Amino acid sequence: MNYSIEELNHDNVSDYVKVNTKAWQETYKGIVNDSFLELINTPEEINKSIERKKKDINKEFDKSYLLKVNNKYMGVFRVCKSKDINYQDIGELQALYLLNEVKHQGFGKILFEKVKEEVKKMGFNSMIVGCLALNTNANSFYKHIGGVLVSSRDFTLPNQTLNENVYLFREI
Repeated sequence: MNYSIEELNHDNVSDYVKVNTKAWQETYKGIVNDSFLELINTPEEINKSIERKKKDINKEFDKSYLLKVNNKYMGVFRVCKSKDINYQDIGELQALYLLNEVKHQGFGKILFEKVKEEVKKMGFNSMIVGCLALNTNANSFYKHIGGVLVSSRDFTLPNQTLNENVYLFREI
């Protein structure tokens, strides 16, 4: 398959939000409240997300990327300086999402290699990633590629608090 990875810019920001939203709906069905998954797909919320995401463009320690497969946007990821007070001064993978139609085809590993490259460019040699505990496929993926479960924390959404596992990648 033909693929490319693009950095977030003003031309693709709406594609980023659309892929991220659809991936949330596919990935978290049965985990996250249906009302929240419906809310994030309303035109008003998509427009708000686009405006918020535009503010991320060109930030020094906050980078977002899109995966394009056969000329269609099919995945996204975001890396930044860790926002977790227990893991300051390292990188954090804030998001890595693929649409269902390209899962289990090696794109998760491809994106993760790019994640490590971008975190290193930010000057970090280690990083964490939070993963909803009920997302068993993603938890298995992060363990398989070398993540060490180091803690858990709350992940709060409107009307719902979920448990999130935190994986540490010591040497990237």
